[in-house]
Amino acid sequence: MPTYDYRCGECGHKFTVMVSLSDKEKVTCPSCQSKKIEQLFTGCQVRTAGGRGCETPPPGFGPSGGG
Repeated sequence: MPTYDYRCGECGHKFTVMVSLSDKEKVTCPSCQSKKIEQLFTGCQVRTAGGRGCETPPPGFGPSGGG
């Protein structure tokens, strides 16, 4: 099941939720129970076969690189 990061528009609380795609609309702030939340877009962690994670994105990957 995927995890999603959110920030509450009422109290500013940032939180992470593990929720199915079909239940994303039901998410509320765990601090104030507001439904006024926005999804934050964060990077993901990648593991390689050698057990080392990717420390820097490859060239051309990112907001200005179209990756």
